[in-house]
Amino acid sequence: MLYDFLAPAYDPVLKPIFRPYRWRALKWLPDLTGAAVLDLACGTGLNFPALAERIGGRGKIIGLDISAGMLARAQRRVDREGLRNVTLIQMNAVEISVAALKAYADITSIDYVVCTYGFTSMREWTAAFRLSWYLLKSGGGYLIHDVDGQKRNWRTWAVERGTRSDFSKPVWEPLESECLDFRMDYLDPSAHLFGGRLFVARGTKPATTPRDLPCPS
Repeated sequence: MLYDFLAPAYDPVLKPIFRPYRWRALKWLPDLTGAAVLDLACGTGLNFPALAERIGGRGKIIGLDISAGMLARAQRRVDREGLRNVTLIQMNAVEISVAALKAYADITSIDYVVCTYGFTSMREWTAAFRLSWYLLKSGGGYLIHDVDGQKRNWRTWAVERGTRSDFSKPVWEPLESECLDFRMDYLDPSAHLFGGRLFVARGTKPATTPRDLPCPS
């Protein structure tokens, strides 16, 4: 798998570049004390320290990623930084379910979903969003931090080729269609960073959304 191969270089190469933007994006998170947070496509766990600050000692972080290599480095981060209440799940994002949450983390729903630099690298990103949206509690929140590369340049092509990503995908649109308080902000100055503008999209699942509907296939 590509990201197993990329895992050793991921933090040394990308962490210094994206760290300022990642932390700016995660500052949009509300107080999540005691919350169960799903870090979708968590990679090496770069979001974990910021999430741990938000959830406190009673919360839970569920880090899900398809790559064993990335998760191995996420586990090292958890151990090295003494992070508590972190559960790592190796699974395709389109396979996550209530049963998986129960089996791995002893919960049946999520209070908040975070996906940073994840959807643009997924083939079935709309299905991944639908499943995670279904697992989100009514009144729960969702945050997407990614690259909008619809205005393309040579950097766009180079990074997409190296990471098998597609920055032209409007990955915020499913969230925008589902919530009434949708908001999206660009993180300037990032107009040309890695071939696109970095953005933060966020919103809340309507409290009227029924939870007894069957999980989408």
